[in-house]
Amino acid sequence: MTIESQTMNKLFRINKLAATALIIATLFGCNNQSSNATDSGGNTTPSTESEPPSQQQTEMLDKVVEQQEEQPEQKEDVDKDPLPAEYVKQAYTAPAELKYYNKSDEYLFQKFYPIGWSKNGLFAYVIEPADEAAGQYFFKLVIKNMISDKEVYVWEPDDELENGSVKQMWKDYNMTFAEKLNEYKIIPQKDIKLLGTEFTTDNGKYKVTIENKMETDPDYGFEVVKTTNIHIKSQELGSKQIYSYTEKDFNPCLGRIVQGVIKSPYENRVAVFVREELRGYEGPPNVIQQFLVGADLERSFKK
Repeated sequence: MTIESQTMNKLFRINKLAATALIIATLFGCNNQSSNATDSGGNTTPSTESEPPSQQQTEMLDKVVEQQEEQPEQKEDVDKDPLPAEYVKQAYTAPAELKYYNKSDEYLFQKFYPIGWSKNGLFAYVIEPADEAAGQYFFKLVIKNMISDKEVYVWEPDDELENGSVKQMWKDYNMTFAEKLNEYKIIPQKDIKLLGTEFTTDNGKYKVTIENKMETDPDYGFEVVKTTNIHIKSQELGSKQIYSYTEKDFNPCLGRIVQGVIKSPYENRVAVFVREELRGYEGPPNVIQQFLVGADLERSFKK
């Protein structure tokens, strides 16, 4: 709880006591007025000494004060309420791109724009999927639960767009994005960095590894990824599997690697950044895109 919140709570309690005392004092005043003397002209003359409160009134005051003091001080839950509406628009600005690739004419790249984390494991970001000769602009805002690896909110434009940019989309739909990010208590962070597959936190050193099993596609004759398993290892805690996937249908994935991790500033949790190469819809150029896998850095490790 902040100092300002503590002060406001104390003032609130003091004001309640003062208001109670004022009410009771008013009752005392009424009793005092009834005991005022009347002179020969019919005028009321206040008594020079106030009548002391009765035992019943004193007990009443003591009881009220005691009840007020026994009430627990209200504690502020910093995560209970999202930002006030008047600050929402200013709080969420267009995110900057996280460059995870080197430009090359051989590939089409899905662009990635991280926004920020919540304090309970949600991560928000924007992606611009690659345009495979469709002549369209693609945009998607995602809020993903990095505990369950489920997308809890996705926004995409209803209409097809011939062109666009993240800045333009943010300008056109600023309040839509800001209100939803605010609802999920996403805290925007600047300069979000992609750490390597080996990284260090206060808990120790970690390493993320990936294993792909390949097979030859029976229809096209080239190798694709059949199964992927990802593990995270800790020198102190041991190892655990955080991702396992086996392709059962048509599979255009030519390869997967772990590019790095994005660390939450509020928890011992990371979003593992997986880069994959997909064969182009009509062949090369192939598409480079990414997906995220959550990993708790404290629990479920085995030695």
